[in-house]
Amino acid sequence: MSEEKKAAVARYHRKTLLDAADRLLMQYGYDGMNMNMLAKEAGYSKATVYVYLSSKDEIVRLLCIERLKLLRKEFSVILKNDISSAEKLEEITAVLDEFAVEDKTYFDFICASVYADEFSDASDSQKELSALVNGIFADLTALYALDELKRLWYAYYGRIKTEKMFGSPDGATR
Repeated sequence: MSEEKKAAVARYHRKTLLDAADRLLMQYGYDGMNMNMLAKEAGYSKATVYVYLSSKDEIVRLLCIERLKLLRKEFSVILKNDISSAEKLEEITAVLDEFAVEDKTYFDFICASVYADEFSDASDSQKELSALVNGIFADLTALYALDELKRLWYAYYGRIKTEKMFGSPDGATR
């Protein structure tokens, strides 16, 4: 089998597994889903699951990356609108609220793992997830300075998620 065909087969199996994982995560949440459930849902053996995906965290990261790419596109459209910064932030907040409710597992996972790129042993997907979050915040600095974004996030989403995203309110990061 050619390398190109092997890569296509691997992409197909990863996509099948990620689709099944997404269904399970939406139904059971992070703690409720396990690799045995994923194997059964996708119709694969557990060993085959591990051929294509290394861990539950890796699966959730890959699904988070997909969602963040979509969110970033949505934010880009909002940022281009001819409305005030406050109105843009209100629209972005509405999108984030919807994401936080409908995709709570992913929202919480993203908030808990954004500094992964600071660790030398971080996986490529950890680095990509962190880079996407940092890119989104960089995009949003078109509206407000980063310190003001932190303050607004803190006022809206609360201390726990703010500390996970930015470090403690006094500026110390994790």
